[in-house]
Amino acid sequence: MTSQLRSGSCQALALAAFLSCAASVRADAVDGYGFANAAQEITQLFWLAETADACGWASHEDAMRFKEFSVRFLAAHLSDMHKVALVSMVTQNGYEDQVRRVAREGAEQNCDSPRWHTGWAAYKSAADRRAQDF
Repeated sequence: MTSQLRSGSCQALALAAFLSCAASVRADAVDGYGFANAAQEITQLFWLAETADACGWASHEDAMRFKEFSVRFLAAHLSDMHKVALVSMVTQNGYEDQVRRVAREGAEQNCDSPRWHTGWAAYKSAADRRAQDF
């Protein structure tokens, strides 16, 4: 239990530090794009990364880097309050485990889907190209 708390706290601190380093990069605000939009989108992007990992399209490290980029990218389009809420959501104990579980449960159907494989390749490529921007 203590190691889980320590691990979760370390993740939260690392992500917060990571975001503060990228704080100087701020994208233009997008009208109508708020926390609800970002929460749905980050969950979909985390699921895609976990699916890519489960299907062998990506290493665990590549999937983790993609998730970190996704948080930075989406946070850059949010107000400070919504940015904090987004980081809090993804670092909440159990969030990533739940997304990972759902991805693994659907892996049998999704690993054979060109839609998800092509989607992963496209999103990963875009994230790699913009990694230094966010």
